[in-house]
Amino acid sequence: MKCTIQNIADHLGLSRNTVSKALKNSSEVSENTRNLVIKTASKLGYKNATFATPVIPASETGSNGTILFLTRTYASDSEFWTTVLRGIESILSNANYHLAISIMSDSDLKQLNFPQTISDSSIKGIILVEICDKVVCDALSQFNLPIVSVDMPNVPFEELNGIDVVTMESKKNLKKIINQLIEKGAESFGFVGDLYSPNVSRGFQERYNALSECLAEHQLPLNQKNCLLHQTPEDFRNFQTTVNNLQAMISLPDVFICGNDWTAIQLIYALQFLGFQIPKDICVVGFDNIPAASRISPSLTTISTPQKYLGIAAARQILERIQHPNCPHVFCQYETELIIRNSTNITSF
Repeated sequence: MKCTIQNIADHLGLSRNTVSKALKNSSEVSENTRNLVIKTASKLGYKNATFATPVIPASETGSNGTILFLTRTYASDSEFWTTVLRGIESILSNANYHLAISIMSDSDLKQLNFPQTISDSSIKGIILVEICDKVVCDALSQFNLPIVSVDMPNVPFEELNGIDVVTMESKKNLKKIINQLIEKGAESFGFVGDLYSPNVSRGFQERYNALSECLAEHQLPLNQKNCLLHQTPEDFRNFQTTVNNLQAMISLPDVFICGNDWTAIQLIYALQFLGFQIPKDICVVGFDNIPAASRISPSLTTISTPQKYLGIAAARQILERIQHPNCPHVFCQYETELIIRNSTNITSF
């Protein structure tokens, strides 16, 4: 299938106009955004323009070096990490650091095939977003560079090898919305989110745990037959696969709690295709509050994460680690906010 400017815009959560300007090397778009668009266009096979693969800028007067922003190809919730990226940029640019963006494929991650630029002497640190495989994190630590991860592998913090973590609280507000739904009469719940792939973050596990703990407090069971725990984001990109998974359930729950908004949105589309009305027949709750959560119909009840501030905190921590390499490692957790919208419609549940 031919890649279009709109495909690139949708993939990155940017406007079509921004992508078009970036591909034309317009000065109206920041250098980091241009590099991100160009590299993504190359990955997606965009053929309608000629452009060079972005490289790390050469050392310039006043530059302190380069921070490598490392993330995954086809990140399912790209609207999340592009917002994080803006927060990172706002700090690093003021500190006279360049930001180099590298997008790794799942194959690259599996084979530990890191970008060659990681060994460049100008690289002073690495910020990880949506890379939560502990094997990958351990391999990156061998480069002896400061590393800050936004979210983290599904392991205890003390098992990470010298990595600072900036993340979000995952349980409190999920329990809040689950309790409200139970008070309005919901009895059966399902969880939708990959818990078993190598790159799963601890946040997904915490969200599943929040549901399990809340139901246990109300002496309600969590029917595993109403859960999709082994399906990866790639599975959810296949609309028919999601439809088939729902059809295979003997009965559907009153509420689906999803690991993130992107998964919740794919689930809503599949449920609507099968004739279910949201929230009359089934309620759906997401997590992250990406822009698409308010655009979908019905709009998605979700947990809002401070994405820009996660980026700001990650950038500040990488600078702190560069200045003070031997200081104790940091685990920083931000509060979240419950955003009630029409996919639960609490008042008329």
